[in-house]
Parts: sequence; C-alpha cells; structure tokens
Amino acid sequence: MKSRQQMIEDGIYNENKSVSYTFIASFYREQLKKFKKLGIGGITENEVIVTPGLIKITEERLCTIRPLVTYKKKGEQDGTV
Repeated sequence: MKSRQQMIEDGIYNENKSVSYTFIASFYREQLKKFKKLGIGGITENEVIVTPGLIKITEERLCTIRPLVTYKKKGEQDGTV
C-alpha cells in the first residue's frame, strides 16, 4: 500500500485526506474507456451490463467533475470531495 505522502503526490488524496477531483475524474475516464471497449451489451468484471444509459450517465458525471479539475489545475482553491 502507498504511503499517505505518496497518495497526496499522486493526486489521490489532498492534504486533508479527502479524495481529489483529479482521482475521481480519472476513474470515470477509465470506466468510459472500458465501457466503450466492451460495447453495448458487454459485461464488466462486476457483472454490470453496458447500456447506452450507463455510458451517458458516466459521461455526465465526468463532465460535472472536469471543470473542478481544471479549476484546481489553475492553482486555485483545492477541489475535494
């Protein structure tokens, strides 16, 4: 397991041990890649069937998080969950 400092440096946690928006956004990007690779009707490792609705809601969640990641990267206030 990574140390707390390493997780902060990797962007997983911030100084307050909160999960960072950057980590959440990367999770949704990876999920979208997986869903698109499997295709509609494909089944994930957790036995979830890929549907157009699943892809749409994942894209919407990513779009909600992205502005917060951009905001943080500009050196503004820390965006945490």
